[in-house]
Amino acid sequence: MRSSVPKSFKYKLAPRPPQQPLNRIKVSGEGERLTGFVHGKEASDLEERFANALDKLHYSYMFEYEVLSNIGVPGEENQIDFVVFHEGTWPIEVDGFFTHKSASQKAKDALRDAVLNDQLGGDGWEQIKRVPGSDLESQEDADTVVREIFT
Repeated sequence: MRSSVPKSFKYKLAPRPPQQPLNRIKVSGEGERLTGFVHGKEASDLEERFANALDKLHYSYMFEYEVLSNIGVPGEENQIDFVVFHEGTWPIEVDGFFTHKSASQKAKDALRDAVLNDQLGGDGWEQIKRVPGSDLESQEDADTVVREIFT
């Protein structure tokens, strides 16, 4: 006589290969531990290195600062990567390796910067400073850039 209890199905899950996050251009350097986040928000490796450099110097800053205004560049967000509070208010944009390289993108960036600088001008705000991604390839590079900007 056959048993009425069905055999349980056994299966194995194949391990998934580690996936490189979309905001990472290349694998982090040896011993570099990047999380992909700054202040709980997703960040590129360049942004995270810049934030780590600010943290080392104990500078106060906001990440992804939203500029509230009814004036802006059509199709562009009124958001600044970093606003650093050190002897004034410093808006900083971290430019990626590929996204800010073309002439048309540089023209859009210049227009956007002009509009935002006009809105934020005065009251201790500096002009928007753009930091190229090639200057932030390692944490040591980011530390040097931050020291040069604020000293």
